[in-house]
Formats: sequence, C-alpha cells, structure tokens
Amino acid sequence: MYAPSLLDPAAESLKLKDFVGATEVAREARTLLGERFSSVTFMYVLMRAFEVEYTAACDASRWHEFHGGPRLLSDADLEALLAPWLDR
Repeated sequence: MYAPSLLDPAAESLKLKDFVGATEVAREARTLLGERFSSVTFMYVLMRAFEVEYTAACDASRWHEFHGGPRLLSDADLEALLAPWLDR
C-alpha cells in the first residue's frame, strides 16, 4: 500500500468537488490516483474523503471496473452502497 502522503491529496481533491454519484467519484479517483489506483487505494480515499465506513469501503472495492468475479458490484450497486455518504 502507498503512504498516506501519496493518497491524501486525491482524497482532499475528491472532498472539494461536486459529484453526481458514486461511479463519478470512482472514476475521478481513478484519474487523480493514476497508476496508484486500485481497489485498496480507492477504499482509502473513500474513507478519508467521505468518511465511508470500513465495511462499506471494502464492499465498494468489489466494483466491476477493478476486476471481474462472481461478487462484483455493478454501477447501480455502487451507487446504492455509497449513497449514505455521498449525499451532501
């Protein structure tokens, strides 16, 4: 995992932007983190930027754009999961 000093700027940037939903947040995180973007770094910035609970952030790390598998989350699943933290 990367040091917080490499990930916190992305979390701060996400915190300051207005988003339509969770998939937009995830895609912006991917842009901000670049090669550092992974399911783990996404979890970290979600928890830092939006105070997402750990278990919800773990679930969000199963988003289909990270990898495939039987337990992956669709865009709609990600939206529903993160809505409590992203509704401002």
